[in-house]
Amino acid sequence: MPKKKYYSLNQVPAGTKMIVKKTKEEVVLVEVQNYPTTFITENSDNVKKNYMTYEVDIVNWPPTEE
Repeated sequence: MPKKKYYSLNQVPAGTKMIVKKTKEEVVLVEVQNYPTTFITENSDNVKKNYMTYEVDIVNWPPTEE
């Protein structure tokens, strides 16, 4: 049985699309900050906001194994 690869939320690459759970707004990841892990994001109006990991759904994360 092959080992499952673990992906940390600190490994999400900049430019990844995210959906804010509360507002359903689509944002793009600018930077990941640690301790606690938070995402600095930017929306379509170029407004930057910080979100905790549980406040967003990350689109296409983790990557699918091929």
